Amino acid sequence: MSLLVISEALLPLPAQDRQAVTKPLEYEVGVALKLIHVYVTDKKGKPVPDLAKDEFELYDNGTPVTVTEFERHALVPKPDEPPTDEGPRPAAEPPVAKQAARKFLMFFDLAYNDAYGVAKAKEAAARFIEAQAQPDDEIGIVSYSTFGGLKIHEFLTRDHAKVRDALDKIDQGGITGRAEEIEDRYWRLVADYDPQAAGNADGRDPIAITEAKADRQQTKNLTQTFVSGLTVLAKALRSLPDQKNILFFSRGVPNTLIYGNLAGSRDLDMSAPLLARRAQFDMGDTRLKTLIEQMFKEFAAAGCAFFALDTHMSAKGADPFSVENRGASGVSLSDSTNMFMDSRVTGADFLRRFSDVTGGRYFTNINAFEKNLDQIQSLTGAYYVLGYSITEQWDGRFHDIKVKVKRKGCEVRAQAGYFNPKPYSEYTKLEKELHLYDLALNERAFSRLPVNVPMVPLVYGGEAGQRLGIVAGIPTEVTAKLSGGRVEYVVVFFDNKGEVSGVVRTEADPAPFRGQNMIFSAAAELGPGTYSCRLVARDMDTGSSAVGSAVATIGTPRTANLQLSTPLILVGGPAIVHIDAGSPRKKDALPLPEIYAYDRSRLIPVVGELPLGSETVQAMVPYRAPEEAEPDLAFSAYVIDSKTAARTAISFSGIDRIRSGPQGLLSFEIPVDRLAPGSYFLHIHGEDRASRTVGHAYTTLIIPQR
Repeated sequence: MSLLVISEALLPLPAQDRQAVTKPLEYEVGVALKLIHVYVTDKKGKPVPDLAKDEFELYDNGTPVTVTEFERHALVPKPDEPPTDEGPRPAAEPPVAKQAARKFLMFFDLAYNDAYGVAKAKEAAARFIEAQAQPDDEIGIVSYSTFGGLKIHEFLTRDHAKVRDALDKIDQGGITGRAEEIEDRYWRLVADYDPQAAGNADGRDPIAITEAKADRQQTKNLTQTFVSGLTVLAKALRSLPDQKNILFFSRGVPNTLIYGNLAGSRDLDMSAPLLARRAQFDMGDTRLKTLIEQMFKEFAAAGCAFFALDTHMSAKGADPFSVENRGASGVSLSDSTNMFMDSRVTGADFLRRFSDVTGGRYFTNINAFEKNLDQIQSLTGAYYVLGYSITEQWDGRFHDIKVKVKRKGCEVRAQAGYFNPKPYSEYTKLEKELHLYDLALNERAFSRLPVNVPMVPLVYGGEAGQRLGIVAGIPTEVTAKLSGGRVEYVVVFFDNKGEVSGVVRTEADPAPFRGQNMIFSAAAELGPGTYSCRLVARDMDTGSSAVGSAVATIGTPRTANLQLSTPLILVGGPAIVHIDAGSPRKKDALPLPEIYAYDRSRLIPVVGELPLGSETVQAMVPYRAPEEAEPDLAFSAYVIDSKTAARTAISFSGIDRIRSGPQGLLSFEIPVDRLAPGSYFLHIHGEDRASRTVGHAYTTLIIPQR
C-alpha cells in the first residue's frame, strides 16, 4: 500500500486549491466505526498479549463507550526463531492473535541534525528494514530540511526493496543543524556577560552578543517553519487508518530555544544590576511553545507514535544524559557549568516530550540503535484494536480518548484522541492528497458515500503493448450528491503487491448530468500481471466521494496469434452522458472509446446486472490478427454457470465486423432470455484459418431475478 503521493509527479492534482462554494455545505450525519490501537506493557516494559475485551475501559470525552470490536495482533515468530514464553494465559478465553501488520514512517530530520547523525540514522534505518521489518509491514521514508521543507521519499509500502533504494538516495545536502551550536554560543556569551564591564578586558563584547541574539532569532523563525510543516503532516495523517509508528531520527529542538533558561547553571543574582539580570534570564518563546504543543497534540490525535532516536551523541562515546550517567534526580552528573553538556541546550527534552505525548518512547543514544530497535520491535509487535460506534460530525472538533486496563501492573499507550472530519473546503493540499489515498484504500473512509459504483475491466491491446481499461456506471444516487462546481475522477491501478502502477485523472463540471446515470471510462498502459483497479469520484468542494473497484489480469501477449480483447456487453437504451479519461495521446495510443467504438446514441455498456427483461445483448470484441496473411476468421461462444460450472453453447446473430489493417472490431447479438437468473462467464473463441491461430477472451454476464 503505497502513498499515491502521492507525489505530484505521480498524481497530477490541480495546480491550486478550489475556492469554497458560496452556499452553505451540507454533510449527512451517520454512524461510523472508530478504531483505537492500544499497546499494553507490564512493569518491565514487555507487551501483555493475553488481555480480554472486558478488561478494557474506553472513554470518549470522558464518557464511557461500549467496545464492540476487539482484535489482538502479534508478530508471528520467524521459522528460525523459537516462540517466547509469555507465561500462563486464561483458560476461559485463549488468545487468538492476528498477524500484526504495522505502519512505520522513518523520519529523517535534516534541519536539526549533523552529518554524523544522519549517517548513523541511515545505518539504523537499514538495520530495521533488514532485521526487524515483517513482510506485511508498510514502511515509508520522510525527511525535512530547512530549505527543501517536507519531502516524502517513499510512502507506506510493503515493497521493502523500494524503501531500501529510497533510503540509499537520502543525502546530507539538506543538513542545516546549527541550532544547538547557536544556542550554546548565545548562552556562553550571556553567562559571562557583565554589562558594567562591557568593553573592558574582563567583559564580553556587546556586539558579539547582539550578533548571537540575531542568529538565535533566525533559528526561532526557522523552528516555527519546521513545526508548522510537521503540523501540516500530522493533520494530513489523520485520514490514514490504523496506528502509524514514526522512527524519528533527530537531535531535537534545543530546549532553551523554546522554554528559555537561566544563563548557564548559575543562580540568578537578585542584587546584580537590572541589565545584568535581564541578560541572564529568558522566559522562553510563548508562540513557539504554543505551536509545538499543538503539533504534539496533532500527531497524538492522528494515531502517530513517535519513537525518537536521539542522534546528538552519534559522533561521541558515552552519553552523559543516559540513565547510566544520571544521578537519582535525573540531572546530568557532568560539569554543570558546561552548557554544551547541559541537556537544556540540547534537544533531548523536546524529543522526550514528543515521544511521551504521542505514546512512543525516547532513546538517548543512536549508537545503541540495535538494542533500541529491538525494543521498538517488542513494543509495536503486540497490540490491541478496540472499536466503537460514533456519530460522525463535520465540525473538526477534538475528542479526548482515555483507555484503561483493569488488570494491575499494566501500562497503557494509546492515541490521545482524534478530530472529527472538517469541511473539505478547509483541507490543505497535502490533506486532500491523503484524503484521496484514504478513499482508494480504506473501506471506512468518512466522506465515502454508501453507494457502490459498479465497473468492469477491459483488457485490450495492439502492437505497442497492452492496455487495461475500466468502464464504470455512476448511478443517480451519486451524481445527485456531487453538488460542487467540479468533480474529479481518479483511477488508480495497483499491482499484486499493492503498489501503484498507474494513475489516470480528469475533471468535469457535474451540472449537466446531476441526478442522472452516467458512464465513465479510463485506461492505462500496463505490463502483464494482475491489477486492482480503483475509481474515486470526488466532489472538489465538499469532498463527498464514491468508489468503485474491479480486478483484472493482463496476460503475456503473443503477437503471432489471433488476439481477442475483453468483450464489452451493451444493451439498447437512450443516450446518457459519457466521460472519458486516458493517458496523453501517443503513437498507437489505442484510446478505449476508439477501440470499443459503439453507437452512444442508442447503446449503453452493462457494468453490473443486465437490465430486467433483457432478451438480447450486444457483445463487442476488439481483435488483432497476425499480419502475415489476409485473415479468415470464425468465432464461437458459450457460457459457464459460475455455481454449477454447466456449459451452454450460445448462438449469435447480427455479426458485424469492422477492420482497419490488422486491428478489427467484432460485434454480434447474443440471446439471454433463456438463461436462468445467476452469474455466468461468457467465453468467446476465435480462429484465424489463414494463419492457423486461435484466440480467446471472456467476461461476466449477470442475469437478474425476474
